[in-house]
Amino acid sequence: WNTLTKGESFCLLKKMQRKQRKQRKKVIEVLMLLDCRVSLMSVHVDLLCPTIERIGNLDAADGLNISKIFRCDGFYLCITKDKNELLVWNPHLGQARWIDPSKSYHRDEKYALGYGHDKEDKKVLRFVNTYDLLVKQEIFEFEMYSLKSSSWKMIDDIITPDWEFYGNSGLTLKGNTYWYAQQKLPFGSGPIPKDHPDFLISFDFTRERFGPRLPLPFHGFFGDTVTLSSVGEEQLAVLFQAYDGAAGTVIKIWITNKIEPDQVSWGKLLVAYAIEPNVRRRWHYFPLSFFVVDEDNKVAVVLFKMKDRNVAYVIGNNGYLKTVDLGEAINKGCFPLVCF
Repeated sequence: WNTLTKGESFCLLKKMQRKQRKQRKKVIEVLMLLDCRVSLMSVHVDLLCPTIERIGNLDAADGLNISKIFRCDGFYLCITKDKNELLVWNPHLGQARWIDPSKSYHRDEKYALGYGHDKEDKKVLRFVNTYDLLVKQEIFEFEMYSLKSSSWKMIDDIITPDWEFYGNSGLTLKGNTYWYAQQKLPFGSGPIPKDHPDFLISFDFTRERFGPRLPLPFHGFFGDTVTLSSVGEEQLAVLFQAYDGAAGTVIKIWITNKIEPDQVSWGKLLVAYAIEPNVRRRWHYFPLSFFVVDEDNKVAVVLFKMKDRNVAYVIGNNGYLKTVDLGEAINKGCFPLVCF
């Protein structure tokens, strides 16, 4: 580990945590990825006039173009846009570690950050599960990096999945990671049927295996928006927006009652917000990121990218909507993401 100086972002983080303890129901502190830069943001949950303000940048990744960020137990995994560098960051200890790749990276690779029996031994999962047009064959690679041993290992006894991931990055809860997935179709098999199966898939870092298919509270189809978030350390939230039909004008959010790598139970619908048609058109084809800010009052924040602006919509039931401008979208290929 490289120990960082207690610079601006670290000090701001500690200050924000003290303030949040005093105003726990009014202020939420999150990391946001805006224009490929990681920033510490404060979200003031005021239903009359909500605000989202930048209070610091991530010193460890200063000057880097970050495409993805993952969180697990206070640690953050940052993936550079060219996928040539991995950064694991612990803001509470002011530490950062650069991880050297074990091989040349693939453009379709996926990442996760989690832990098994030993909570102190954080692990980085990297895998590829795709049809590669360049070599015209299925590619499946699976490897894991241990922060304790500072080494990569290949895992060869994983059965090739009959599913593939869609949408945004996975989400880690209690050391295990979850993704939205659909059943894999053979390459060039034609149109996707309307009843094509979709579900959650988990990776159990203790067993080092993917789990069974877990049911969803909706049925998604190709082109629909599905993205995951968390509520605290125990619950998973899922956002769904259908692409076509009357249902396409509604954003729906559910929260789990219980979730483990091999089972899930869903609570009642938390938020159902009807979107105006002109807003709906702007949201499609862009990855959405969201987080629940007030479970009791059923309020969530949804991030999206317009043509030249990064914008947050604070939404709730009964038509509640507030818009917060997050600034100019300078990097056209970088979509806003939030990470607790």
